[in-house]
Amino acid sequence: LKVWSDITPLNFHEVAGSDADIQIDFTKADHNDGYPFDGPGGTVAHAFFPGERFTAGDTHFDDDEAWTFRSPDSHGMDLFAVAVHEFGHAIGLVHTSAMESIMRPYYQGPVGDPLKYDLPYEDKVRVWQLYGVRDSVSHTNKPGRPSQTPEPPVLLDLPENRSTILLARDGPDRCTSHFDAVAQIRGEAFFFKGKYFWRLTREKHLVSLRPAQIHRFWRGLPTNLDSIDAVYERPGDHKIVFFKGLKYWVFKDNIVEEGYPRPISDFGLPTEGVDAAFVWLHNDKTYFFKDKHFWRYDDHLRRMDLGYPKESILWKGLPAQLG
Repeated sequence: LKVWSDITPLNFHEVAGSDADIQIDFTKADHNDGYPFDGPGGTVAHAFFPGERFTAGDTHFDDDEAWTFRSPDSHGMDLFAVAVHEFGHAIGLVHTSAMESIMRPYYQGPVGDPLKYDLPYEDKVRVWQLYGVRDSVSHTNKPGRPSQTPEPPVLLDLPENRSTILLARDGPDRCTSHFDAVAQIRGEAFFFKGKYFWRLTREKHLVSLRPAQIHRFWRGLPTNLDSIDAVYERPGDHKIVFFKGLKYWVFKDNIVEEGYPRPISDFGLPTEGVDAAFVWLHNDKTYFFKDKHFWRYDDHLRRMDLGYPKESILWKGLPAQLG
């Protein structure tokens, strides 16, 4: 935190009790914030942006990681580097693609001696745009660059969580395989393969290079789940619907609703299951595909539209048969 307060008018003081603006915890697995950790590797920490939520500003570190401090060991997880990144989120900074930034979405390794660490210029400018400059700090332009007025920060629809991650060690290769399902949920893109998924933020950054297990994020799906057939965010109530075989589940965020799973016959779908599903924002209808046919469903009225199924060939560029 001192890294950020040294150059801004922010001041941080350690306090006892639960009234702190930033609660710092080392915890494991499911720790009651909706973003469970996944053991060694994968997501190593996360922080919540400032706001009105009870978790605002809180910063959590996965206690299953092999944390190091001021160590030349590149195999551990450098606590200082991760903490600077996560505390950046806690005070309102989002990820950036700037090569020199500590706020890049991926863990870059140790950053050297914490006592000598100096924030990259790009990060200084971004935090100055939010809070201004501490009186004792010089904020001249970066050497070799012309003087210019910095643009205001873009803070549209901030997600509630950002994560620092470790490179993938297992799971499917996202670059050399097809996906079982793709869905847009809460403005983010989710890619599903086998029992894993990748998550792409609104800013087009992967939350983690290493995929997460589907059933560990959406609690209520079978623990032996080996794949899913389709998933979509339901228009109207924005609940998330998963399909596997002849069953489906409905989730509010990542909590399963009571009474699920249920049979897909509730939708009037074929007993063989579905290959894909998506919501077309043009008409707010949900489209289901199976083999050579597709169906159109009205989620508001909870019924299949008349005149379906139709042949999938009506969709230009779509293979004659899915699955």
